[in-house]
Amino acid sequence: MATQESTLSLKKNNDVPSNATVTVASKSPFDITLKLYDLVEQNEPVLGGGFRTFKQFRERVGAPTFMIQGNSWPQNKGPHQQIVGGYAITHGIPKAFWDEWLEQNENADYVKNKMIFAHTEAASVTSKAADQAEIRSNMERLDPSNLPRGLQESTDMRRPS
Repeated sequence: MATQESTLSLKKNNDVPSNATVTVASKSPFDITLKLYDLVEQNEPVLGGGFRTFKQFRERVGAPTFMIQGNSWPQNKGPHQQIVGGYAITHGIPKAFWDEWLEQNENADYVKNKMIFAHTEAASVTSKAADQAEIRSNMERLDPSNLPRGLQESTDMRRPS
């Protein structure tokens, strides 16, 4: 896979406007707060004297955080967010922030399994979300008329005859 130049380095060369944004699609049923982290070296004392150096991720102080909407909503009410193909759509996330967040989280299962993705064009996001509607997160709501076998039997037993 070819490495892409990050938006932060492109901004230094004035190739990407500082106000560029992306539209994010998320198949998560809950909202996700995106944060940036820095890898810092820490020292800790060891038994017998001395110190050991290790690396640890720490939340970046002063960095903005952004909330990505989940695709769930209260039962018997309509969604309060735009939903396409089971993905909740969130507009207006700064592209530089998204690129850095994606770089830090590229090996996360929800990124690799296409549960969250973004694009600069909203139409591209909604098109891709519609194309990936068959992808399941396994956190979807249960359909009462099509319950899994074990749940169906237990609910039948509770119904009065």
